[in-house]
Amino acid sequence: MRTNVCCWVTFFMIVVFAQDVKTRRRQIWGSVDDETSPLPQPAFRDTPDRVTFRQGQMAKLECSVESLGTKKVIWRRKSDPNPLTIGRRTFVDDERISVEHVPLGPDWHLIIKQVRLDDDGVYECQISSTDRDLRRYVFLTVKQSDNVLHLGPEINITGKTYVEKNQKIRLVCNATGADHSPDSLDWFLNGQKLATDVEKKVFIQMQVSLTDKTISSILEVEEADMDDAGIYVCRTSDLQIASTRVDVLNADTNNVKRGTEKDASGDKSDGTQSRQVKIDHGGNNNQAERNMISFCTTIILFLLSTILTNVHHMLPT
Repeated sequence: MRTNVCCWVTFFMIVVFAQDVKTRRRQIWGSVDDETSPLPQPAFRDTPDRVTFRQGQMAKLECSVESLGTKKVIWRRKSDPNPLTIGRRTFVDDERISVEHVPLGPDWHLIIKQVRLDDDGVYECQISSTDRDLRRYVFLTVKQSDNVLHLGPEINITGKTYVEKNQKIRLVCNATGADHSPDSLDWFLNGQKLATDVEKKVFIQMQVSLTDKTISSILEVEEADMDDAGIYVCRTSDLQIASTRVDVLNADTNNVKRGTEKDASGDKSDGTQSRQVKIDHGGNNNQAERNMISFCTTIILFLLSTILTNVHHMLPT
C-alpha cells in the first residue's frame, strides 16, 4: 500500500514539473507553434519596372528578392520560354548578357552590354517555384542613338587576284543584310554556277552570324588550271553581287623572258665574243711590234754597211 502511494506521488510531481517547464518555455521562446512555423516565402522588392536606354549603352534590368533561400532567380524574355540566365549562369550564346549579383545580397540585375534595337521588349524575373505568381516583368525600351551610323546591305570579295598554275585559288565573300543576314550565297565563274566538286577539287564553305547579320562563304580551288582563270562572282539571296578577276599564270611557257636560261646563254655567248675580240686585238698588237723590230734591224744593218764602206775607202791602197 505504501509503495502505491509513493508511485502516485512521484508521478504527480513529474507531471507538475513538466507543466512548469512548458509554461516557462512559452514565456521565454513563445509558443511551440512558432518554433515549427514554415520559413518566410521569397518576395520581390520594389524596383523599376520600366527602363529606357539608347542603342549602344549598357542596359540594367533590376530585380531584388528577399528570403530567396535555396531557390534560383531566372531571367528570360517574355516572348521566349528559354531562359537567359539561371542564378549567375548564362544560358544563351551572347557575351553581352550577364547577371550582376553580390553573394548573399538580394539583387539579381540583368545586364545587357551594347544594347541593340532588337533587345527591346518585355523581360521576366522569375523565382524557381511552382507558384506562378513569383515573377515580375520589366519593360525595356531601346531608342535609336544619334551617333549610330546606318549601314545598308554590303558585300565584298577578298583574295589573291592571280596565282601560279597548280596553286590554290582562295576567295572569301562577306555579305551583310539590312535587317537580317542573307539566306544564302552562290558562286559563279564566267557565268557558270559553282558547287563543291571533290573530283575537280572545288570546295565551298559557308558560315552565318545572326548577331552580326552577315553571311560568309569561302571558295577554294585546289591545283588551279588555266581554265580556272576568269571572272568570279558571288551573289546573295537578296541579289547583292560582287565580282573579281583571277588570272592563272603559266610558269612553264616557252617564251624567252628576261632572266631565263636562253637569256643567260646569250649573255655567255656575248662574253665569249668579247673575249675573242680582245684576243684578236692582242694578236694585232704583237704583229705590229714584230714589224717594228724588223724595220729597226734593217736600218741598223744599213747604217753599219754604210760605215764599213766609208772606212774601207779611207784606208791607203
